[in-house]
Amino acid sequence: MTSRSKLNKPLSGKRILVCGKGGCGKSTFVTLLAAFLQKNSHKVIVLDGDASNPEGLVRLIFGLGVEGEPHPLVEFFGGIDTVTCPVDDPSVLTRVDDPVPVPKKPVDIGKEIDPKFYLQKGGITLFQAGKIDTYGQGCDGPLEKIVRDFVVEGDAVSLIDMKAGIEHFGRRIPDNMDIVLGILDYTLESVSIAKKIAAFCQEAGINHFYLILNKIGSKEIKSILMDKLSNLQERVIGSIPFDEELIQAGLSGQALDECRVSEDIGHIVEKLVAKIGRKPT
Repeated sequence: MTSRSKLNKPLSGKRILVCGKGGCGKSTFVTLLAAFLQKNSHKVIVLDGDASNPEGLVRLIFGLGVEGEPHPLVEFFGGIDTVTCPVDDPSVLTRVDDPVPVPKKPVDIGKEIDPKFYLQKGGITLFQAGKIDTYGQGCDGPLEKIVRDFVVEGDAVSLIDMKAGIEHFGRRIPDNMDIVLGILDYTLESVSIAKKIAAFCQEAGINHFYLILNKIGSKEIKSILMDKLSNLQERVIGSIPFDEELIQAGLSGQALDECRVSEDIGHIVEKLVAKIGRKPT
């Protein structure tokens, strides 16, 4: 298991965007990564940025249904009719009655935000940008502006669970991210999306973009995926095996706890820490 000394500085204060195709395991990975980091002395902010996934992280981390979800962060910033879409209006997110952009004046959670907007479990704090709750609600762009610009004060690691696909790259949501992690399952769609994300990150000047293989059932499957990734193989920092324990936990509705893949998460963190500690080439 990774030692605490190896998890000391490089990830502190970083914002990590987790993305990929639908069903590839983004939310499960975010949950397992948050748990691992917390157990290794990190404070962790988890932001649920998937507007279309009911329950999601609130179930995986806390074992709760929609009735236990925190109030959406978009309400803290004035509501869906106040926060603008980053495509129509790329201006930076601000607080109500405060024109200073949030990234320049990070949010002090303890002093500014009512506890109704978050849930806590040990050193993990969960926020939800917002959900699509009503028919005809409209564009979820305002929720993605929350994802892009919600920067908090302190040295917590922020993990952002993004919705499926690549739409958020079209809205420049990764602009305020330090690291982009792409999750791939055993499908050609995952490979295609990974290649798209890689191209977008290169265009945006995001050096810290890495890939994680998930639900890998055999060495043969891993080999095929690596071959399909071609020149992106060097971006792969780890793989997580197919684990029936995770499937059973997902169907039970209970929170994910320590499981067999925790060691694999540890290896991924080790490699990520090593990458972040180096100067980009």
